[in-house]
Amino acid sequence: MPQVSIVIPCKNEGRFIKQTIESILDTPGRVPYDITVVNDGSTDGCCTFLQTRQKIYSRVKLINTTGIGAANARNLGARHSSGEVLVFCDAHITVEEDWLDLLAEDLGEEGIGAVSPGIANMNQVHAIGYGLTWNEAMEARWLPCPVGMAEVPFAPGGCVAVKRDVFNNVEGFERGFRIYGFEDAEFSLKLWLFGYRVLVDPGVVIKHYFRESQPYAITMEEYAYNALRVALSHFTPPAGGKGYEHVFPPEKLWPTGIRNPL
Repeated sequence: MPQVSIVIPCKNEGRFIKQTIESILDTPGRVPYDITVVNDGSTDGCCTFLQTRQKIYSRVKLINTTGIGAANARNLGARHSSGEVLVFCDAHITVEEDWLDLLAEDLGEEGIGAVSPGIANMNQVHAIGYGLTWNEAMEARWLPCPVGMAEVPFAPGGCVAVKRDVFNNVEGFERGFRIYGFEDAEFSLKLWLFGYRVLVDPGVVIKHYFRESQPYAITMEEYAYNALRVALSHFTPPAGGKGYEHVFPPEKLWPTGIRNPL
């Protein structure tokens, strides 16, 4: 089985980063893996335990940065890891047995760019989303459970697996993004544009803690900047000058097997 590198960007995650790492380490599986945590300027001491208890967390590499943003933290973690498969996870999840084995196996088919599991609400475990799409206002909307593995418009950034050569081919996450916002959607858009498929595996489910707000400062201007960067990078203004049209066939927002939910 391929070596897997798990990359976890982290900023002011409190108790959740420790819970996430221990869930991964304590969950049985066959695939060999390592973990890289990118502590992106946390001020709450959430990653101190990785520095003071290095023997216990010997499989975890800690990188400290000073606030490069979520997308670039993921890129940095990828550069400092060596696995053939990269799995990007949020710092507030828990996982189930064989999750990593199944995601790594899913990537074996030619042409698959990325695979995501179902994402359950940690506080409401029966509420599960299976990939994402947008409505006309570029607002993310969860998709229902498909029958078997299915193509989806966007793989959620809470947990997504990708082969390293594919990641390198699309040049990773958008380097021009600011603090937070649209990393997962932009990455999936690039995968589709490069001819790769983005899928969800409903046979794998991880639990995710959904917050009402981020545990660090972010302005609406910074979030909007990322949205505009996606629009200007991947959409083109029509002749009439109103709105934007996709630079790729619109059916890619709702690929084969997924009904347009709008």
